[in-house]
Amino acid sequence: MATTTTTAKQNGGAKTMKSQIVTEHNGPIESREIPIPVPNANELLVKLTASSLCMSDIAAYAGHLGQRAPVCLGHEPVGVVVETGSGVVGFKVGDKVGFMPFRGMCHDCEECLSNQHRFCDKKHEGMTQLYGGFSEYALADPFSTVKIPESISDDLAAPLLCAGVTAYNAIKTVAKQQPGGTPLNIIGVGGVGHVAVAYAKAMGYRVTAFDIADDKLELAKEYGAENAINSMKLADSDIVKTQTTVVISGAAPAYALGVKATKKHGRVIAVGVPHGPLTFDMLDLILREVSIVPICQGSKEDLDACLKMAALYKIKPTISVKKIDQLEDGFKAMMKGEVTGRWVYRFDN
Repeated sequence: MATTTTTAKQNGGAKTMKSQIVTEHNGPIESREIPIPVPNANELLVKLTASSLCMSDIAAYAGHLGQRAPVCLGHEPVGVVVETGSGVVGFKVGDKVGFMPFRGMCHDCEECLSNQHRFCDKKHEGMTQLYGGFSEYALADPFSTVKIPESISDDLAAPLLCAGVTAYNAIKTVAKQQPGGTPLNIIGVGGVGHVAVAYAKAMGYRVTAFDIADDKLELAKEYGAENAINSMKLADSDIVKTQTTVVISGAAPAYALGVKATKKHGRVIAVGVPHGPLTFDMLDLILREVSIVPICQGSKEDLDACLKMAALYKIKPTISVKKIDQLEDGFKAMMKGEVTGRWVYRFDN
């Protein structure tokens, strides 16, 4: 039977919490006192300890993903379960968990029945409400939630909940048609990309990393890239093509390079989200039979696997730990390209 406790008791009698609210797109972030959400029968209430900042948060902040302000962003949260709904099984109060921002799935559509709950048309996204990864408490759906291995700290686990699972899923997609021990190009080695290099290295791939920032290229080498190339200084004749190229940057030139860097009959794994339409030479794709294969984050099973693999291979994203009241500074820094790795925000410092 599910364990149920009371929010007020877990919060020392308080019934409100602080939430970092985007008041308008590209505007200030305001700390507001709002009611602690109440879980329904099939939800968990999680007291957050750490949450990291992602480029998807930046896209939502700028209004590119359709979220309406006011909204609390953040979708890489780690915390402790403080309340479980009466219908929840598999989780109990005190579990250290992480979760993706999808709730309210129908469990009856084609996507849900194939364990692809994040594609359910009836789901609710946490990034559309006033409590998200940058609030003190958040609601989680058990079908989007996993337990965090004890060997991984909250700070290091947070980036794995989006950057990690996305990177893992990208390399898993590579592995479906390309064996380990073979060369692999990865374009864009920032917050997601440097973790992708680590997972690719763990799976045996020989990685060449591309980026326009030298500090990110140095980071890629630290995580196992055999070669690290500044694509701003690269001539087309110098490109060594691989059977698969993973494009994690959302910049249009990154996708153009991705197509050039891929062999005949190869695949471009599309991870980065451009802010506008891309233009491809379709004749070139057809004549060389190059495929564009998009991936969207990963399933709950992928998240669990990526965390276990991180624990086994000691994959640790590069992080800088910040106070939650410094969040707006992080948004500004990331928009300027000044963040290497991931900035993780704590709720207890």
